[in-house]
Amino acid sequence: MEILIIIFIPIIIWIVSIYLLLGWDKFNNFFIINGILVIAYVGLLVCGKSIWDHDEYGLGFLFRLAICLLTHVLIVFVFAVFKNRQLKK
Repeated sequence: MEILIIIFIPIIIWIVSIYLLLGWDKFNNFFIINGILVIAYVGLLVCGKSIWDHDEYGLGFLFRLAICLLTHVLIVFVFAVFKNRQLKK
């Protein structure tokens, strides 16, 4: 049950961020740039295996991927809240 919460909370935060930014005129550019950033994160983590030590079971990779994506989602959520408040003024 806890694993589902860990998976669904970032997805819910991501959806709320999208909803908060829908009224912004630069939303499409912002969405594309964030997609490119996420692809770059994952590409760096997948191809950058030589940067980190041996990871026999891949748990270090999963942890780095989860932390990276969660951090990105939280930063975008904070930005979305502030931008939404600015748009409403």
